Amino acid sequence: MIISNDFELRRFIPNVMSTVEGEGSLYEKIEPNMGLVEASLSDIFIGLEMLANPRSMPEALRNAASVYVANEAFRMAVPSLDLVLTPNGFGIVNNQNVVPASKERIERLMFSLAQMRDKAVSTMVIALADIDGYAETPQGEWFSSSLFLPLAGHLSGLIDPEKPMWDEYLRIRNIAEPLENEAADEFISPELMTRLRAAPFEKGSGYARLAGRVRRVIAGAIAGAPLDKRALTDLVNFIRENPDKYPEWHASRTAGLFDPPVFENDKKSGGYWF
Repeated sequence: MIISNDFELRRFIPNVMSTVEGEGSLYEKIEPNMGLVEASLSDIFIGLEMLANPRSMPEALRNAASVYVANEAFRMAVPSLDLVLTPNGFGIVNNQNVVPASKERIERLMFSLAQMRDKAVSTMVIALADIDGYAETPQGEWFSSSLFLPLAGHLSGLIDPEKPMWDEYLRIRNIAEPLENEAADEFISPELMTRLRAAPFEKGSGYARLAGRVRRVIAGAIAGAPLDKRALTDLVNFIRENPDKYPEWHASRTAGLFDPPVFENDKKSGGYWF
């Protein structure tokens, strides 16, 4: 649905040789993979309604979605593009002028395609965050259930640059979840944490700066350090010093942990003094 012909496909995959006469087009070769990738595009990012009408997307989002589909479908197909099924089993397509590429070069190609896909993912997330109501979609709810998005600024220093960013993002997100929940229960409050996670999807959100500060604390724990509770306490003090901001925290049960009842001297108590 996103890419409908070979000409469009080749716009989004760099350095692909032209098809020779009598050879099937690249589009024909990877079309089944594009169907699978479009399903993931719908499930994870844009939803069925947007996928069914790609011309309604903002241009930046449509281009990024096309790059995502083209490069991921090609990456999935690369290992089998030179294989054909013969009556005697699988054979390698070859001629006198071309020799099979080495395993290392194929792996480098697949990694470069994954990098193109991952750059498209970051662009899509930024574009989707600008769409009103996206955070209320199933896909938006999933992204806004974590402080971390698949963006370079969120993942800097946390991921292995030799591995695909999307795979690393999923790993970081899984590590972050219990740390975020611990910080929410003991310091930030679940209610305020929900708003902080959704801040990238709210235009002009006043919660974005605080969300970044909390994310940096969580990132430190992801990198291997203990969860910095002193830094979280400092953030709580900042919230308490601004009673007109962050009403979610001030109305939460977590706030009570930092506002114990005032001790009152009672004659009936064993420790009464004058």
